[in-house]
Amino acid sequence: MRVKNEIIVLLAMAVMPALALGSASQSDHAALLAEYELERLNGETLTIGDLRGDVVVVNFWASWCKPCRKELSEFDEWQRNLAGKGAQILAVSVDSKKSHAERFLSDNKLTLPAFFDGPDGLAGVLDLPSLPCTYVLDANGRVAYIARSGSTAELAKLRTTIDDLVASRRSAIPVTAGAVNETRKETE
Repeated sequence: MRVKNEIIVLLAMAVMPALALGSASQSDHAALLAEYELERLNGETLTIGDLRGDVVVVNFWASWCKPCRKELSEFDEWQRNLAGKGAQILAVSVDSKKSHAERFLSDNKLTLPAFFDGPDGLAGVLDLPSLPCTYVLDANGRVAYIARSGSTAELAKLRTTIDDLVASRRSAIPVTAGAVNETRKETE
């Protein structure tokens, strides 16, 4: 009986991560995100994989989604604070019409990088569990965290994750000999 219970527990532990992401694994989602070409609201395109080396936050939102609207103003502020620190926040609208996304961003004076992908684009491919839904990719393009709501607690966890990844990215950057010599001069 004890062995049977241990097997059930092991099976449950193996299945739980897959259930959390639907039918795809985190590495499958990372690959889909890296390869996907997004269209900016101005028509330019970006492949998320081109941002490898930076921490990338991909937020899926819609203008009709109240938690999404609240979250976007936070992300807009975060993007300004993270500028030049090795992190990018991408706001991907899943609205059915591009004009809805444009109007919302304009009315709220949001300046973060915004993309229109519609409900059947990347959000459909990923089979998002909810809106808002935010993927955080580490500097190597791996899924580090998925936020499935816009709650205050979820936003706090999201910000901590982003800050930790940015800090670990900076500490992993090799120091050049010139930088070491400059540091020595400053301390002498």
